[in-house]
Amino acid sequence: MALEDKILVAVDASDRCMETIQHITQRDPFQKKHLVLYHVFITLPDFYWDIEMEPQSRGAVAHVRAWEADKKKEIKQFMEKAQQVLRDAGFPKEAVTVKIKQSDKGIARDIVEEAKDGYLAVIISRSGEGELPEPFLGTNAAKVIQNLSFVPVFIAGKRLPGKNILIAMDRSEGAMRAVDFVGELMGGHDFKVTLLHVIRNGEQSKPGASYKPLPQEDIQTEEQKMQGVFDEAKRRLIDFGFKSDHVTHKVITGASSPSMTIVQEAEAGEYSPIVIGRRGLSKFKEFFMGSVSNQVIQLGVEQAVWVVT
Repeated sequence: MALEDKILVAVDASDRCMETIQHITQRDPFQKKHLVLYHVFITLPDFYWDIEMEPQSRGAVAHVRAWEADKKKEIKQFMEKAQQVLRDAGFPKEAVTVKIKQSDKGIARDIVEEAKDGYLAVIISRSGEGELPEPFLGTNAAKVIQNLSFVPVFIAGKRLPGKNILIAMDRSEGAMRAVDFVGELMGGHDFKVTLLHVIRNGEQSKPGASYKPLPQEDIQTEEQKMQGVFDEAKRRLIDFGFKSDHVTHKVITGASSPSMTIVQEAEAGEYSPIVIGRRGLSKFKEFFMGSVSNQVIQLGVEQAVWVVT
């Protein structure tokens, strides 16, 4: 699997997006990639300006024109600052491109269209200008994640990224693709990886009822099946340059919520990012609101979350 050289960084002029730029500087592997700082600028449709010919509307139109000019100035200043932050962190000047596009289909759709141009991944912030406050994921960010089924998405967290990576594992092809992605991007940079598998505590007899505990033999069978998965994942990561003693695995049983358990483990172990496949064991089921992947995104406010296709 050969990774592309470009990473698309969707930005606005918010403080949260500048935090995302700061987080990018903490990832040495990103310095070997080409960053495209991408902003979709919303303008009023041309027909709106026709009312400028009406005397009673000239004041309002002048106000809107001034607002638009201020926004253009604001994003230009943001881009200049972001480029300087990246250069100060060691990114070559030629490795960072600024791209400001007038909206064609809407912010989310325009980001998705741009992402089709051969990017390794798309980085977005949880919330920015006009977005919902934490812990909710902003409207545009949610739309981007839902529609980027063809490229990995990195959702920046609040916490500065460290050296510990948590990969949520099951026996699906999607989970192993997540392993390969982490290996190729992060291998050889002294990161530590924990492969985590969560076994749910049985099934509910009806909504709202407590979970019926899984028989111990079923848990043992699942653990045995996962051991081969862990062994293969570790072998691949070592081949990509991870040290053998930097790759460990863990199984947590009796969980009522796999997504909450994953996030709690990430918080306890100070992992960032959490890496999870877009598809789990039901490989034909696309990512959708309410899935484990999406719940991890919603709950993992502190950590970066990488959703790998």
